[in-house]
Formats: sequence, structure tokens, C-alpha cells
Amino acid sequence: MTLIPKSHASTHSGAPYLARNFKPIEVETTAFDLEVTGRIPEALNGRLLRIGPNPAGTPDPARYHWFSGSGMAHGLRLRDGRAEWYRSRYVRDAAVVAALKYPPLGGPGAGLRDGSVNTNVISVGGKLYAVVEAGSLPVELTYELESVARADFNGTLEAGFTGHPKFDPLTGEHHALTYEPGQPVRYISLDQNGRATTKARINLPHIPLIHDMAFTASFIVIPDLPVTFQPERSEAKFPWLWDARRDARIGLLPRDGDVTALQWFEAPRCFVFHFVNAYDDGDLTLIDLVRHPRMFDRDHNGPNEGAPTLVRWTLDRRSGQLSETLLDDHGTEFPRINDRFGGQSYRFGYTAHWGRDVRFGPAMKHDMLRGTTEIHHYGPDRMTLEPIFVRKPDALAEDEGWIMSYVYDAARNLSDVVILDAQDFAGEPVATIHLPVRVPFGFHGEWIADDIPELPAA
Repeated sequence: MTLIPKSHASTHSGAPYLARNFKPIEVETTAFDLEVTGRIPEALNGRLLRIGPNPAGTPDPARYHWFSGSGMAHGLRLRDGRAEWYRSRYVRDAAVVAALKYPPLGGPGAGLRDGSVNTNVISVGGKLYAVVEAGSLPVELTYELESVARADFNGTLEAGFTGHPKFDPLTGEHHALTYEPGQPVRYISLDQNGRATTKARINLPHIPLIHDMAFTASFIVIPDLPVTFQPERSEAKFPWLWDARRDARIGLLPRDGDVTALQWFEAPRCFVFHFVNAYDDGDLTLIDLVRHPRMFDRDHNGPNEGAPTLVRWTLDRRSGQLSETLLDDHGTEFPRINDRFGGQSYRFGYTAHWGRDVRFGPAMKHDMLRGTTEIHHYGPDRMTLEPIFVRKPDALAEDEGWIMSYVYDAARNLSDVVILDAQDFAGEPVATIHLPVRVPFGFHGEWIADDIPELPAA
């Protein structure tokens, strides 16, 4: 496992987030015909993508925040049982252009919404985008991960976007909550053609950090938690800090965007980066989430405020009351599900270990029905990033699929992509693809199959 030294919590230094596997890699990589242990399922034809911060140049450790670095996209292409290529490419923001003398990006947002894009990748309307929250516009990428231009979804975005849209399998749209200084919180629907519609504007007396969202058949889940925009107090580049003046609450907004019908529920004082899933059950709305005890309180440079746990919040819409149930007390983060069950009753979730002092390690499969957890240990000093569920062709069972993730091997200082059978979660990997470089700890990614419309080549 890797960890942030405990002394970091009182020093307010970003140096630990520039060390070990947080350390940026210095060059872009292209590699072909990668070595494989085991056998890659021939049904996996597409790319396993992920993204994270990788600052170009030399950042100031005192001011550096893990969330603030320029983005680097990583991609592994699989086809017919072979690992055809791995690529890493900077997402070209102004800092990358200045440090590496790259040509600047075109598109909208110059001078206002052209900051780093380092949080997630989505495919919509036949195009691939790198996305981020808090104001900067998405960046369109080619199939080979080269930056094309800033994008505002053909002029349909009123302001910025989000780093964590959620796909609705029943409607084909992406739901998004956006926030940034000087703007209301917006609920946005992004349709299958890549056009955004603002369905609601929610004016709050402060600017909360809203990284993720959840939805049900009837509602959009709105978190309003005590991490708010406080640039005057920040000791790092990221100006959202723990706000002792604010209570925690969570809202249910009707999916038509009627703000007058928004119902708020008092919530435990905590912070939530990620929701697992949510669904309605009669007069109850059940929300599964990863609960951090606080965030950006003692540590202004990264998310190092104690181990997060998996919990369920049950909202009784008749009484207006919220109750909490602990689902798993392992340190856990980066939850994923079989996306065909988004917004619906479901059984299985998949997470990556996140312990105290930002420790990474094994992957976990959570059975929400039985209340059990299976753990896959990748081996000594091997640490998974976000585990992504990929459904098998013609699957019937919810967990009939593969778990794919980038896994860092500290002993070799290299990364692999490991494929597990989700129904034999603790068993031996189906395949391990050995990469020629390490992939730094980052945020989110996606499996994008090749049976979607082709993207333009670089």
C-alpha cells in the first residue's frame, strides 16, 4: 500500500501528493503489442480509459493541491484478445501549452473556462470528452487521446460542466450537477446527441463543492455539504475547505427540475465525494454513498481527513427524516456498479480500498442484499485504482461481467491493467496486461467499447 505521511496533516504541504505514485510522469508514452499474463477475453474490444492530474513543469509544493494539476489521459486498446496499444497524453490546458510549447487549443472559453481538465472521460454523441468541475469547459479528445478543442456541447452549456456525470440507462441521458464561483448550482441533462439542457438553477447562500450526484426514477439527489468556496482561507490552489459554519443536508429535486418542490433532509455532518447508486422504494429514497468524516479541514492540499466508509442514507419523504446504516467499515472509495442498474434497485457495488492517510490497496465487491464484502488482493504492494464493471455479452445476472482496473506495483514502479471475473471476484485474474510505465494515482475512467460510432483519428 501507499500512504501520505501522518505529519502531512499539520504541515499544509503538497509535497506528498508529488511523491511515490502521486508523482507526475515526465513524458507521454505510446507502446504497442503489450505483454499479457493469462488470456484477454475476446469480447473485450475497445479502450480502458482513465485520467488524473499530472502537472507539466515544476509545481510549487507548498501550494500544490492533488486536484489542481493538468490532466493526463491514459488508454489501453484491446482487440480480439490482444493488447494493441497503451497511450498517455496531456490534456492541453494553458499550463501544458506554456511548459511544453504545445500549440494552444481552439474552441470556446479562452481566458475564462480554460483551466485544467483532469477528472473523468465520457463518450457522448459519438465524441470523447475529458471533463472537470468548477468552471473549465470539457476538452474533446481523438480516439488516440490527442486534444482537439474546448467544447461547450455546441453552445448548449450555459457555464461550466462537471467531473462526474451519471448515465441513465433508461433514458440514455447523462445527469449532471454543476457548480462554480459566481454561478447557481445547475442540474443539467446531456442527451445522446451531446446537447445540454439546464433543467434547474438552485441558488444557495454559499458555493458548495459538489463532485458527484445520484438520481432515481423520480429525483435528482442534491448534496449540500460543509465544504465551501473559501479562497481567503486556502493555503493551496484549491479554494474549497471544510466549513464549520455549515450543517449538512441533502435534497431531492423532481427530475422535471421544479425547484419549488425540492425537499431537503438534514444529514450527518460529513463529506461525500461519491455516490454508489440511489433508488426509490415507495415513500422512501435509498442512497448508498461513501462517507468521509470531514474534508479539507486539517489538510488543504489533498483529501486526507480519515478513512471513508460505505453507508446507506434512507430518506423518508413523508416524515422528512433521514436515517443512516453502515454497510461496510473498510476504508473504501471510487465506487462503481453495473451501469444498467443506475437509478434502480441493485445488488452489487465495486470499490477500491482507501484507508487512513490515503492508503490504497485491494478491490472490494459489496453485496448490498446479503451485507457481505469480497476482497481481491492484487498482491504485496499492489494497489488498484477505480474498478470498472464491464458487462459480458448477453449477460443475465447483474454481476455477470469483468472488473477492469489499473493496478500500481510499487515493487516494480510500474502499472498493469488487471481483468477479474466479477463472479469469481477473489479468484485469480483472467488477464494481466503489463504496461511499460506507471500510471499515477488519479481519479476516474471508463471502458468504451468499439461498437459505438468511430471517433476521428489523430
